[in-house]
Amino acid sequence: MSTGGLSVAGAILELLGQHGTTHVFGIPGVHNLPFWDVDSAVAPRIVGVRHEQAAGYAADAYYRTRGVPSAAVVTSGPGTANVVTAFGEAYISGSPVIVLASEVSMGHRVSGGPRGLLHEMVDQGAMFEAFGATARSARTRQEAIASTVLALRDAWGPPAQGSYVGVPTDVLGEEWTAAVPHLPRLPAPGCDPHEVTALAEVIAAARRPILWLGGGVVAAQAEAAAQALAHRLGAPILTSYAGRGLLAGDPLLVDAPIHEPEVAALLGEADLLLVLGSSFDAMNTKNWRMTLPPVRAVVALGDLVRRTVDFDVSIDADVALTLTALAEALDESGVADRPRWTDVSGVRQSVLTRLGADPRTASAIEFVGQVDGGWPDDAAIVCDMAVGAYWVGGYSSQPRPRRLVHSVGWGTLGFALPAAIGPAAAGTPTLAVCGDGGPMFALGELATMAQESLPVTVLVVDDGGYGMLRYDQQVFGHPERGVDLFTPDWAALAGAFGIGTEQVDHAGQVGGALARAHEANLRGEPRLVVWPHRLFPPRTQSPRWFED
Repeated sequence: MSTGGLSVAGAILELLGQHGTTHVFGIPGVHNLPFWDVDSAVAPRIVGVRHEQAAGYAADAYYRTRGVPSAAVVTSGPGTANVVTAFGEAYISGSPVIVLASEVSMGHRVSGGPRGLLHEMVDQGAMFEAFGATARSARTRQEAIASTVLALRDAWGPPAQGSYVGVPTDVLGEEWTAAVPHLPRLPAPGCDPHEVTALAEVIAAARRPILWLGGGVVAAQAEAAAQALAHRLGAPILTSYAGRGLLAGDPLLVDAPIHEPEVAALLGEADLLLVLGSSFDAMNTKNWRMTLPPVRAVVALGDLVRRTVDFDVSIDADVALTLTALAEALDESGVADRPRWTDVSGVRQSVLTRLGADPRTASAIEFVGQVDGGWPDDAAIVCDMAVGAYWVGGYSSQPRPRRLVHSVGWGTLGFALPAAIGPAAAGTPTLAVCGDGGPMFALGELATMAQESLPVTVLVVDDGGYGMLRYDQQVFGHPERGVDLFTPDWAALAGAFGIGTEQVDHAGQVGGALARAHEANLRGEPRLVVWPHRLFPPRTQSPRWFED
């Protein structure tokens, strides 16, 4: 523990550092400068970005790839407002990003309302409460530390949740002379034995069960327990976007999107769907309009999943603890190991072969294969809301959990380029898969990548505009308006920041370009790879959900 010589801002950062956070992200402002005055070996390093939204995105991807909460350090008023979009993506996706914001000085406030101070707001934290998050605005140094402790407790969960902590600028600069507290982890919530017994009975009665694994399995470190259950039941395994990489290479893993007809048919043959650690959201389920088995059960923390479809058995508890209890209940019920009720080993290849033979999607499948072959397994991939990124996010082969990060929680365009800063700052080479529209939201972060010598490769599939929206307009019979964009000379643009660029002419060149870019990343050199091409969208996108 640290004592003496710390400001309140320093104690806040040391709190994060004591709990495993190595990097936070932010921008200095006139009201939050005490954060930048901290000189502590315990405190995480603040990586300076060029826009507060990027700070939130980077903290989000830092958590998704590492499993450790991070923070966006922002100044009051407009600085805090700028991070709201990124916080929304993180919060909806279950990433516990903490927003550490300054607020206007207590010494300058008056009772009865605002008085016209720079950056003053009536209720700065209310912007975050709109998502259902907790906002804590401190008035004293004791409240500032207590608020941070509670925010960390929220962040570690369970369930893991982001929150807002606001501290007046004069309080941030005050001296903190007490010990910096260490936060004990809360125990995971156990399960009701009666609910587990009911789930075991449902499983015992099923003959064709299927498992759906989400990010909650990753967060609970329950991959081995989920695998044991699947093999005991001979049950095929589906994953959500957040669950991609779970059980990689397992013969029961389908490893293809539910939106494809082969996978949808498999789900339709099942008589029991067991959802583990997933919110079962709209993007993963075609707005809950896909054909579901007649019996459904769910184990997931939080009540969001219970607002989606009707479940016959619903358990709100830690996934790992519940699976342990379930295994014991199945033993007591005499449920023996079962053979596979269907062979799913060829489903992924069947999907890829069919799509590769379709002239509309052949180049996309080749592209996905090139990304799989050109980007190493131990590096991260961050996907934007873009056609090329939809293909990589849904169809690429993921060798492990926490490798793929996709902004399909709240659906924020412009996510990938700034989000890549998070894992890259922590030393993980990161591929940002974008269209040509998304990077325009955050071009300033190329400067961050260059200044920090970050191992980032930005892959731009340039289709001359908002390709997904262009397709939407075509499908719905609308005029193509607002979707064709002027795009820059990418090489000149990246070159202005000292970043090297390689342009490829066809999908078959992507893998080699990525391999060369990764070699540069290992030297601390960010890279840009550009492929000018219009890809046809995959079935994971809503205009194609219900095609014949």
